[in-house]
Amino acid sequence: MNRPLFVLSLALFATMLGNGVVIPFIPIYAQEFGASGVAVGILFGAHSASRTFLLPLIGRASDRRGRKAFLLWGLFFYALTSVAYLLANSLLALILVMALQGVATAMVQPVSMAYVGDLTPKGQEGAYAGYVNTAFLGGVAGGPVLGGVIKDLYSMQASFILLGILSLLSLLLLFFFLPEVQKPQAAHKKDEASWREILSSRPILGVALFRVGYALSSTLIWIFVPLLSASLLPLKTSQVGLLISLNVLISALLQAPCGRLSDRMNKAVLISAGSLLSAVSLAAFPLASTFGHLLVLNALVGAGFGLAYPAHMALAMEHTPGSGMGTVMSTLLTVHSFGMTIAPPIFGMVVDYYNLGSVFYGAGLLCGVCTIGCYLLTHNAAVPPQSMQTVEKEPTVAD
Repeated sequence: MNRPLFVLSLALFATMLGNGVVIPFIPIYAQEFGASGVAVGILFGAHSASRTFLLPLIGRASDRRGRKAFLLWGLFFYALTSVAYLLANSLLALILVMALQGVATAMVQPVSMAYVGDLTPKGQEGAYAGYVNTAFLGGVAGGPVLGGVIKDLYSMQASFILLGILSLLSLLLLFFFLPEVQKPQAAHKKDEASWREILSSRPILGVALFRVGYALSSTLIWIFVPLLSASLLPLKTSQVGLLISLNVLISALLQAPCGRLSDRMNKAVLISAGSLLSAVSLAAFPLASTFGHLLVLNALVGAGFGLAYPAHMALAMEHTPGSGMGTVMSTLLTVHSFGMTIAPPIFGMVVDYYNLGSVFYGAGLLCGVCTIGCYLLTHNAAVPPQSMQTVEKEPTVAD
């Protein structure tokens, strides 16, 4: 891994660690304000809605104007969010803060993914995606455990403060040590990828379907697994944090090896195998009767997406037209965000009118349908390069 990607990975690890300290416990924290199942869904829907509207604009703008400024502004908004959490004193205020955090996410996630795509040599898309995803998901995995301990020992306010500190440290790291990507073709508007090119690409449509299933899974893991765990068993906050962290930790550990594997195998097979494993495991959650059962099922979901995630990113990088890496990455995240915008309130209504178990059965089925669609769209375009010997020269960076 070269220096720019190492710096970016370190900053992403710190930022996602801060997010992971806070986000898993927001559903429980919101209940202090009298939030119902639907209200919790709206809370997370606000986070997804704000970034959904901004993602296409930010991704395309970063293709034209460069990546670094958007990353810095996104980290600044993360730090601002931590202060807003401390001042929030009602459910409505909490919803507004979650929307602000969605703005920060819209600036950081797609632009960082596009930066990785810009610097990835031909034929090594899976490996590079795996390296950076390890840092990204490693931070996400460590956050819930750390956040659970902090909340048990201190309070949610302490978690909010830690989010702000880590965001500011990441901002300083990128400001001083991350160079701007300098790709000659990005300066020519004629090389800019059109929306028609992107939306008519079968491989990109296929990985977008994968993101729909991934969004449904994320909604369950981050919002409804904590609620299901609390209803099934008397768990401490730190145990809930461990449960969520195990999922992401396993996925993080698999990113690098599975990324390298995806450079040598049919990516559609890897995506489908991992997605189906996750879908079946999600549907089995309501059958759990012990904390051990929950840990095993969550580990299987993490293993499934650990196998599939680097392959889907590599496939998107390979089929990005022109100089539209930021546009493609933001498109995938827009699909993901839209799924996480509409899924929480819908799942919340299912919980209020039926039960928690119905949400997991339905989401597992929908993830299976998305997996089939993804495979049909991508299997012919997902073969590995015939030769791994020739590697293109990496784009240069400018200070």
